[in-house]
Amino acid sequence: MKVAVLGAGVVGSATAYMLAKDGHGVTIVDRCDKPGMETSFANGGLMTPSDSSPWNSPGTVQRLWKMLFDSNSTLKINPSAVPSIVGWGLKFLANSTYERHKANMIANIRIASLSLQTLRNIRETSALDYDQTTRGTMRVFPRGGRMAEFVQMCREMQEWGVNFEVLDQGQILEKEPCLKDVIDRYVGAVFFPDDESGDAHKFTNEMARLATSLGAQFMMNTSVLEIVKGSSSRISHVRTSKGDIHADAYVLSLGSYSPILARPLGINLPIIPVKGYSVTLPLNGWNGGPTRPVMDDGYHAMMVPMGDRLRMGGKAEFARYNTHTDAKEGRRVLNDILKILPAMVSHVDIEAALNWSGLRPMTPGGPPLVGPTPYSNLFLNTGHGPLGWTMSCGSAKLAADFVTHGRVLNNRVNPRDYAL
Repeated sequence: MKVAVLGAGVVGSATAYMLAKDGHGVTIVDRCDKPGMETSFANGGLMTPSDSSPWNSPGTVQRLWKMLFDSNSTLKINPSAVPSIVGWGLKFLANSTYERHKANMIANIRIASLSLQTLRNIRETSALDYDQTTRGTMRVFPRGGRMAEFVQMCREMQEWGVNFEVLDQGQILEKEPCLKDVIDRYVGAVFFPDDESGDAHKFTNEMARLATSLGAQFMMNTSVLEIVKGSSSRISHVRTSKGDIHADAYVLSLGSYSPILARPLGINLPIIPVKGYSVTLPLNGWNGGPTRPVMDDGYHAMMVPMGDRLRMGGKAEFARYNTHTDAKEGRRVLNDILKILPAMVSHVDIEAALNWSGLRPMTPGGPPLVGPTPYSNLFLNTGHGPLGWTMSCGSAKLAADFVTHGRVLNNRVNPRDYAL
């Protein structure tokens, strides 16, 4: 079967690999010159089933409201984005009840756990190099913070396979001595031993390499202009900047841009872009930083080691499709990390930091949209929010199952969790 995958980010490239592995003839279309050049280029780098709780937990909604009116907040709303997010926001609030939030969290955990296991299976058979770290992740909590609330949520996630350990100050320093200068700030931490991390851009290109070795063809520098309906409930072809593409099946994996292509088909995808910021700092041999990802729950800041680089993040903004990189926002991210790692300023060239921003495709409930559409040969794999890389291999496997078999095999997840 000929399958066209629209989008060569981490989700689309992983989907192309899974489809090629199933024996399909795969063509991947993307407007950039290389895979993973947009949202997957410099994201947080986390492969974290532990982060499966959607943003709209009941308590979080109240905190988000306060954050929106704080000039130093890690979450912003650009006034120009307000009209486009009102309807989405109402759905977001509707999903903030305890029952809906828990159901969405479980759905995320199931696909994230499948994804992590699928990634490990790929590593067993293929040599992959993406600056990976398999030492778990740690979330540290300041005094007066929400550690007790978070631990309770972890107990709920543990029922679905998310392992965790509660650490005191001494145990924090055993794992991360780099926090010694600020250890009195923290009351404790939660450690997730199964989490991983790495460079999602490098990983995307590794997936593209493996897919190509199985016969997949990447059409880069090619914009998708229209998904064209046929005379029945099928897609006829895809119109691109380099001509029409005809296939037996199509997978839409264009992240935040998926709704734009789906809307003319009568498919209204509840996805909006949320702008994320990251800063990447060359360490030039300095080894005084963390040995695994560390998230500070007070600053809402994270630092992720990637070889001889440190990836930092923590800012988010509702700004429609604005991908402009604001140096001031990047500096705020960096300043938060310097409060956690004050020694870094004496050992690393702070001015060499590289700022980046990209668009997270957010659904109002949290889980992505994976599976069939009203068109028999059009499938979705999109809307992963901040968990695109975390879920990429699992959702790729699910999407490939739908294309190849018309269903999910072996009851991996409940397809209704990801329905339109």
